[in-house]
Amino acid sequence: MNNFKVKSIIDIGSNSIKMRSGFHDGKKINVIHDETEVVRLGHEVSKTGYLNKNNMLKALKVLSRMINTAKNFNSEIFIFGTMALRTAKNSGEFLKLIYDSTGYEIKILSGHEEAKYSYLGAIDGIKHDENTLIFDTGGGSTELVNLKNIISVPVGAVILTERFFYDNNKPVDENLLNNACEFVRNILNDNNGNNINNFVTSGNIIGVGGGVVAMASVKTGCEIFNPIKLQGIELNIKDIIKQVKLYSSLNLNDRQKIIGLPPSRADVILGSACIVLELMKILKSEKFNVSINGLRHGILLSECKK
Repeated sequence: MNNFKVKSIIDIGSNSIKMRSGFHDGKKINVIHDETEVVRLGHEVSKTGYLNKNNMLKALKVLSRMINTAKNFNSEIFIFGTMALRTAKNSGEFLKLIYDSTGYEIKILSGHEEAKYSYLGAIDGIKHDENTLIFDTGGGSTELVNLKNIISVPVGAVILTERFFYDNNKPVDENLLNNACEFVRNILNDNNGNNINNFVTSGNIIGVGGGVVAMASVKTGCEIFNPIKLQGIELNIKDIIKQVKLYSSLNLNDRQKIIGLPPSRADVILGSACIVLELMKILKSEKFNVSINGLRHGILLSECKK
């Protein structure tokens, strides 16, 4: 490792902040550190249009810790923001807070850039071909990308949860669940003319993001959540339907007890599952494979090759 320059990528999402550190040895990326912390920076941005100040301070604390960790590797540090920072009216206030406190600037990715990097990360180390389609479900948006098209859709697990699944004390009513799925379906089918049907393909499909990784963990029944073991796991539409029914049948407290599901994702996992289900229906897909390498891995690849 001493002969290679370590680079650290910090990804600020609507739901979580993630960091991956690694180096390229001339053949492949070697990951030496990877972590995720749920912060919910995008909490209620879809309703209020503003980042919550307490969440901004929480994000600052997490970012400061991650930056210090990255410095321990003597690495070059890159910080990126996605949907929450693209849409919040007070994003500038947050960017200034981070810069004044840490000295680091945050680059806000466009939906197109986010999708491109997710694609590069997802196909690294997993079987793919020219027809491969990548989808990345985040907290605030969902990206779809292949070699011909890139689309970013403004619907994510946090947004869906805040709109439909906000009552954590009881199971989700069937009518509410149907309304949520219809909401997702309508957005996917009418994304400012960028119709998802453009991506109908008979090729391989790869799912990226914390939601699909968590769903893979639930399917395998992992007692301890270990993403490394979930690379390439296949999820089919029956798995997703089964999990939508499971999550909607439980309140938050009982959902947190599901084997394989990280408790920090218990409140938004139903939103993730609904988005994946509607995507699979529109794409006429029976199955997809999970990649644990998404946005930050794609950026790491790109920076290491410069």
